[in-house]
Amino acid sequence: TPDSAAVQAWVGELQAFITEHYYTCTKPMLQCLGEMYDGGGSMTENIDNAGGHGTGAFAKAAIQAYLDSL
Repeated sequence: TPDSAAVQAWVGELQAFITEHYYTCTKPMLQCLGEMYDGGGSMTENIDNAGGHGTGAFAKAAIQAYLDSL
């Protein structure tokens, strides 16, 4: 589930990876990424193609659960 410990750990790792390799991934930035992952268009298509149908929606829910827990 999006709020499981393993998934929540992954979201924290994702945020740290983005911060280390690209830009400081603040809470608002992470939330925007979640919105983009499930917002339709090429971003959602690419994520769903890589992880299966619904991956973008799952990632959005996982990110939101992570942010809600902070």
